[in-house]
Amino acid sequence: MNNWRQKYHIEPKKGWLNDPNGLCFFKGYYHVFYQYAYEPEGGNKYWAHLKSKDLLFREDADIFLSPDKDFDKNGVYSGCAFIKEDIMHIFYMGNVKKDGDFDYIYAGREHNTVHVISKDGLKAEKKEVLMYNSDYPEGLSCHVRDPKVFEYEGKYYMVLGARTMEDKGEVLIFESEDLKKWKYIRTFETMARFGYMWECPDLFEINGQWILMACPQGVQGGKYEFQNIHSCVYFIIEGDFRTNGYISEYKEVDFGFDFYAPQTFMHDKRRLLLGWMGMPDANYTNPTVEYGYQHCMSVFRELDFKDNTLYMKPVKELESIRKPVFEYAEEKVIYKNADDKRAFELEISNFGESLKIEVFDTVKLDFDANRGDLELSFIANGYGRDKRYLKIKSLESLRIMIDASSLEIFVNDGKYVMSTRMYPSNYSDIKVSGNIRGKLYSLDI
Repeated sequence: MNNWRQKYHIEPKKGWLNDPNGLCFFKGYYHVFYQYAYEPEGGNKYWAHLKSKDLLFREDADIFLSPDKDFDKNGVYSGCAFIKEDIMHIFYMGNVKKDGDFDYIYAGREHNTVHVISKDGLKAEKKEVLMYNSDYPEGLSCHVRDPKVFEYEGKYYMVLGARTMEDKGEVLIFESEDLKKWKYIRTFETMARFGYMWECPDLFEINGQWILMACPQGVQGGKYEFQNIHSCVYFIIEGDFRTNGYISEYKEVDFGFDFYAPQTFMHDKRRLLLGWMGMPDANYTNPTVEYGYQHCMSVFRELDFKDNTLYMKPVKELESIRKPVFEYAEEKVIYKNADDKRAFELEISNFGESLKIEVFDTVKLDFDANRGDLELSFIANGYGRDKRYLKIKSLESLRIMIDASSLEIFVNDGKYVMSTRMYPSNYSDIKVSGNIRGKLYSLDI
């Protein structure tokens, strides 16, 4: 029996899920497109589609994009949606691998920027190639992908992730007046090499600050930073992104095992984010493959920027499905899960120097102020996941979103986040110890 089916996270009924694409609100629905393959271990990529009126209850829609043209025959890769004059504009990357003896990095590959429109948000009309590899700046490898489009001061802008011939990651900025003809205007990069490819770029303004989010591949890390094989960061931009703007600093988005390729969008004066709870090229696995599916999304997160830091917290809609289970204010708490529930939200305020939490005898959190970190580790059933660390001196609050096979840990009001998949063999107890008080809710939709 598969006990790992989740209650409130997006996951495929069968097949493979990865990058969220085309996030938008259109004609009364939130739309989520995502990279999809029919086999649970991957394959040629399609755009699957679901929609929701409230970010909670979801409706599956038909496959939206298929690799059915010469310019996208080896996969409809990631991209975005942009709403203008009651039309959904979709931009994606058409992947082509030429026949022959190629490495498909520096030769033998096409990454073509493609545009389609949809008038109803359900069916895509004629595909049109906007840019081929020859239209991108010189000095780049074949890897240029993941368009994200937005409007600013009467013009349209597109960011594309890129890998140079010298294996340096960067982000390209293009400008347009009609969404069809695009002109390259500049590149964002770091002085020193910071990964060999920057995937899934997203450029946006929040509280007056411009942020460039991207996924640098191959950044060398240590105990407290860039602990995964690939990373997800946000760059703080000073100046005008179109002309003299530059990267002043960068910070990691998520410190857990499983978080990658996030995308943001605006609706109802909120900037919302959705990420893939997976990690490409990782040495850990997901046993749901045995049941014919793999991977899930994070919860939708609302973004805020303050104190030169990007904060994230679960969207308020999730609070509507809370059912109070347990409230406590003591040094040691053990919640006996007699009903075998699998989906919870745990809120904790900590006023001591240490804290320990165990979830389903599978995952352990250990904070020690003297040690100066929060350790996320697996007691069992990590399927190759071991430990991740967050360097932090003071633990003021935790909000932990628990689902049947995932954890999202929001630290200090969402200043830091740690996300991971987990695969419990049973759903027994939740154990907490430390000078704390908190609340436990069950979540079910």
